[in-house]
Amino acid sequence: LTPLIVFAEMHEFQGEGTAPINPDNISSTRMAATKNAKRSAINAAIRKFIGPTAANDPKVKEAIENILTQIDDSKIISRKADKDGDNYVLKITLKVDDLEFRRLLQTEGIAPSTDRTSKILVLMDEYHTTPTDMQKPLKEVVEYSHDKTATSEASLSAASSASSETKAAARESSASSASYAANAQYGAHASGHGYSAGGHASGQVAASGAQRSQSSADYSDKSSESASLEAKSFDQQKDVVNFKKLVEYQPRNVGPAKSNATYNALLNMAQQYDLNVMNSAVFRSKYFPNKSVTLADLADGSELGKHVQQAGKEGAEYFMMGNAIMRDLGNNQCDGDVTISAYSVDDSTNLTAATHNESARGTSPDDCRVTLAKKLAHFVGKTIGSSIKDYNRQREVSGKEYRVLLLSSADGLGGRMITSFSNNLLKIKGLNSKLNEREKSSSKYDVVLTYKGDVPFSNLITEVLDSMPTMNQADFDVAGTTITICLEGKNRCK
Repeated sequence: LTPLIVFAEMHEFQGEGTAPINPDNISSTRMAATKNAKRSAINAAIRKFIGPTAANDPKVKEAIENILTQIDDSKIISRKADKDGDNYVLKITLKVDDLEFRRLLQTEGIAPSTDRTSKILVLMDEYHTTPTDMQKPLKEVVEYSHDKTATSEASLSAASSASSETKAAARESSASSASYAANAQYGAHASGHGYSAGGHASGQVAASGAQRSQSSADYSDKSSESASLEAKSFDQQKDVVNFKKLVEYQPRNVGPAKSNATYNALLNMAQQYDLNVMNSAVFRSKYFPNKSVTLADLADGSELGKHVQQAGKEGAEYFMMGNAIMRDLGNNQCDGDVTISAYSVDDSTNLTAATHNESARGTSPDDCRVTLAKKLAHFVGKTIGSSIKDYNRQREVSGKEYRVLLLSSADGLGGRMITSFSNNLLKIKGLNSKLNEREKSSSKYDVVLTYKGDVPFSNLITEVLDSMPTMNQADFDVAGTTITICLEGKNRCK
């Protein structure tokens, strides 16, 4: 039977509750303190899943009381009781299932809607292969060469020409003898130890060559009486052994699989993590025709930036690229790695970049891959879902960062105009930061700010421009969280 795979992510939350001590009914005192401690722990969970100020909402407060009755005491994994005057104090740790708690939030109508409505475009490929067997190479190539030559440098007088000829003949004899020695030594050892035999032969050859060369030099010095006494001869022996062994093993990647079990499993799990996964077929055909997602693609920052922008053109708010590599280990066992990288399309913020390994077994190789795919998809869904939620929570608390570029193709940005423009930006309702001015000149004013509000930021920029008569011709473009305004009109600034 195929084992049932149940994916559960658990969270732990601490809570503290107090209750007046009733000496006549200690049991009721403990129950009251336990209920208050659970309420405190649920409040902590609400802050994590929805936002730090969510518990102040009257609707959420009412929902907390309903959720409280649906989480029984078996979820409490630790208790620590204490006494504070006439009060009984209880500290607990509550352990809850991620999906179970999210369903409770959805049932009560307080689940964050931004998570479910945010569109994410996922581009993912799957590879099936087998592990490299280091004991079974496909091909071995051995290259061996032995370069052995003798050279001589001499500084002789004109009268020593006969001696030079004699020395040259001696060197020729030395080289021949050295070559013979090398062959003899290599032949004696080559059968079992190719590389060490070559090295041993080199040592013998060098010694033999040096000895013969010295004898020849002594002979020539004695036979040539006309040679100058100042003559110097330098015999140099060159002995180079090259040995190269190339071993080729089976290729790790055999190309993307036609059936992508990991991607399909992710689609099935997307709703569990409130992910709105877009159909990637159109995007792939437009930007990735006949191309698979490789680890190199995931590591190429410039290319990833282009894909993030392309995903934005298709209406995605988030973009993820990844691949899964599955290895058949034999005996219906397999393992695999999944590598992902996810971004916010608005500002190209990297939400997460992770690699994860899992293993599985099944009734057949295909069954094993399906089980493995579910495990890998669970990791992807959990990681991406949590990253998007954390990113949304942060933006809800602090607001979204925008970059405003005011440009002029005719150097028309005077000091008074820039000051008036920045003052109008400061009047925006929902501004949640100071103006971070990056550049200020007659052709460019670059400023970054954080806005937290319900009105689209582009609408507020329109109001700012309408309030300034000197900008009656100005128009702007929006690219994610960047607003580019041209003083002379649209498409006039480059």
